[in-house]
Amino acid sequence: MISRSEAITADVFHYGECVRRVGPRGGVTERVENWRRNGKTQTWKTRPDEYRIPVKYGMYNYSQITPSDDFHTAHDCPLSE
Repeated sequence: MISRSEAITADVFHYGECVRRVGPRGGVTERVENWRRNGKTQTWKTRPDEYRIPVKYGMYNYSQITPSDDFHTAHDCPLSE
């Protein structure tokens, strides 16, 4: 889950579970969906925990991140350690 302060500042988000696999010959494969910010974060004064972030994935996939979605920031990704 992304906090409100992270929602305002982060530019890259990952969806779902990020996975790193090592193949039988030592090759490393990572499965990460990088969603980029596509506009300004919408916040509300009357609902301080709510936010909406417009994002883009690839060339034609657009969506919005809300607090109930399964996104995390690229900075908090378990593969970045």
